[in-house]
Amino acid sequence: MLKTFVYLFGFLNIVLVLNVFGVSTPATSTALDMGKLTAEEKRDLERYPNMMRFIKTFPNPKIEALPAGNEHLTKSLKIMQVVKPTWDEFFACAIKDRLTNLRAFALAAREFKSRGITVFGPGRYFEDSVRMNNIDLGLSLPATHIGLGIWEPDSSVKDPEFLLHLRVVYNERYIHKFPDEVLPANLKIGYGDETDYALDGKKYHGYLLTSDLYMGPNGVGFKNVKGVGGQKRGLLGFFQKVLFFLPDAVHSMVINEKENTLVTEALINTVVNEFETREIYRIRYKN
Repeated sequence: MLKTFVYLFGFLNIVLVLNVFGVSTPATSTALDMGKLTAEEKRDLERYPNMMRFIKTFPNPKIEALPAGNEHLTKSLKIMQVVKPTWDEFFACAIKDRLTNLRAFALAAREFKSRGITVFGPGRYFEDSVRMNNIDLGLSLPATHIGLGIWEPDSSVKDPEFLLHLRVVYNERYIHKFPDEVLPANLKIGYGDETDYALDGKKYHGYLLTSDLYMGPNGVGFKNVKGVGGQKRGLLGFFQKVLFFLPDAVHSMVINEKENTLVTEALINTVVNEFETREIYRIRYKN
């Protein structure tokens, strides 16, 4: 029971979150220097060749000043902006390698940490890429009403498995219903702290989601999640509404690679089996 909490993994998929892999010019074809890859990256190159070549051969980005009005959201004064063409290629590589959102974002986040880059960008580029390329994000946050995404490495965190802090601002609060075949649950978007942010010289207001992204022997996923809730459909959903001891928050979502599961932590832990091998959970083109 309480698989209501599983839905959330990909919000980040932050989604959403997020949404922030890109630079000011599209990627170009560059030779991959195998001598510069870590042992972990070499293993991932064998498993995810398209995504790894895309990430590792991406040209050095244009670094620019953090847009004024966002200083409260990140410690970084220099950032890399996003563009839609990079998202287009990112999704194309993810589909070729049959990746989940969580795995794809973790691979990108590891590269951001390696280069010491804070990635910052409006949600519209992510949303446009998903819509125009007819993308199904699988078990993930919906690609709607995303105002801003920030992926920020943090050298003060000494845990070697820590990759970066993820912050996503949603423009609206709403309920997203997953298809029953994906997960019989509703996702409560925009239930974090209220905050302001700025894009293109204009001030906006939204709702903050925060989490930390990790990758290592102990799993791949999001920890310290705040700002998103969930709700089971049917009878359990009714009791969740009226009984205060049934929570609607997920605190972490981590892939257990040995067991091919997604484990979510709340009051009661839940498990999604065959998480990285079932097509319905992966990034893919819509039928």
